[in-house]
Amino acid sequence: MTKNKNPLENHSDVCYNTDMQGKLKKRTKVILCTMGAILLVLIIVLSVVCHSRALHAGKISSDGAYASVMSDIENLSDANPRVVDLAMLSSHDANTYNLDEPAGFSGEVKASMVPLYKLAGGLAYRYTKTQVSPIYDQLMQGVRYLHFKISYYDGAWYGSHSLIDGPFEDYVEDVLRFLSNASGEFTVLQFQIMYDSGTTLSAFLARLFGIEYEGHTLADFMPYADIPLGELTYNDVTEHGTRGGAVVMVLRDGALTGTDFYDIEKSVYQGKCYGSLTEEQPKKIQLANKWYNRMDSDALAEAVSRQCGWMKDNFEKYKDGFRIMQMQTSPTLEDAFATVGAWSLVCKAKTHNAKMLENPAFDEWMKIMPIIECDFTTSANGDFNKNVNEKIMTYNRNLAAQMLRVS
Repeated sequence: MTKNKNPLENHSDVCYNTDMQGKLKKRTKVILCTMGAILLVLIIVLSVVCHSRALHAGKISSDGAYASVMSDIENLSDANPRVVDLAMLSSHDANTYNLDEPAGFSGEVKASMVPLYKLAGGLAYRYTKTQVSPIYDQLMQGVRYLHFKISYYDGAWYGSHSLIDGPFEDYVEDVLRFLSNASGEFTVLQFQIMYDSGTTLSAFLARLFGIEYEGHTLADFMPYADIPLGELTYNDVTEHGTRGGAVVMVLRDGALTGTDFYDIEKSVYQGKCYGSLTEEQPKKIQLANKWYNRMDSDALAEAVSRQCGWMKDNFEKYKDGFRIMQMQTSPTLEDAFATVGAWSLVCKAKTHNAKMLENPAFDEWMKIMPIIECDFTTSANGDFNKNVNEKIMTYNRNLAAQMLRVS
């Protein structure tokens, strides 16, 4: 006779299975919800990273304290140093302050990259914009060497840094406005042509020297011609410190169209300019600089130190040109963590500039490369703008005193 199974046992098994299924569903639901939340956070973070235009610049110097950074140097005209020997603050990609509403893409940007720029517009903006203050304000804060990237776009010259910003006339007008009331000051304008779109050097120079501000053009602030850069002095440019002056350098770089940029007819303004004015002219003799392509501050400082040693060993070759200490950072895979953590070039410069200035070797670097080029030149973070201008003035003061002692 078969023994009857206890019905409570069957009930217990059913309850156990039902309970397990419920727990499994609940656990699955929790996992799915967690994954969904993580995915949502990632989408939000990615959206912010790709689209945010916040630079997180911090403090900006705007008091005009260094409008007379050259003319305040005692006996500078008496010493009359070469312009290439004077210390200057240089603005890297000076035109990018005006990048808030880009008009398009410069010709050197490959067509395949355009969709990526559009997809991550904020990211491109943050790692393309290097300055936050207009040209006039930069000059009032002691900048004396202006590095412009320009491209011929839609029938006119524009500032560019992959993205097209404002008409280059606006930048030149700001320079003319400053020089009109800056006796004893001068500024170097370096135009780095990134895309020429079939135009010519003569056409560019004609446009450059045709820009006016209150009836003045750049030629009015360049009372010299056909003087080799290595022989051009402070008095040549400023007429013994009695007026503002300008030095123009034109470099043809970037993605060029292959057309005859150096047209047969020589421009009447070529004698007033320096740089790549002919097909054969070696620009590196007139401009000694090196792009380090690093984002990590310590790695960049080591690279600058190595470049300083190399320049010192080859000083005789480059002594008659502008010797530039490029201390700006650049996004790179080699410094991936530093690049991601930087957030923007301006945000990186907020701490990086002051850190470079505090490097124990900085004064030695400056003796070989007296032109200090950086992003965010008007940064007040860590008192950078004040401290770098004070270093520059001390350097130029000592230079003038040494020249007078020797003479």
